[in-house]
Amino acid sequence: MSMQGKPVDAMDGDSGRLLRIEAVAKRLSVSRSMAWKLIDSGALRSVRIGRAVRVRPADLEAYLADPARER
Repeated sequence: MSMQGKPVDAMDGDSGRLLRIEAVAKRLSVSRSMAWKLIDSGALRSVRIGRAVRVRPADLEAYLADPARER
């Protein structure tokens, strides 16, 4: 299945597509600035597409499942 031709803004987490920062923050129950801090620190992996920053659902799940995060 190809993703070509789909605009980034049309992607969402429900279908396994890239997540916007707002969706990541909502899923983590944190502010947008905290979501940015997690990305900037490298704790949460992200993808840059031009000026846009997105998070793969699998990377968000890996962050949530990481036992080191609990310390």
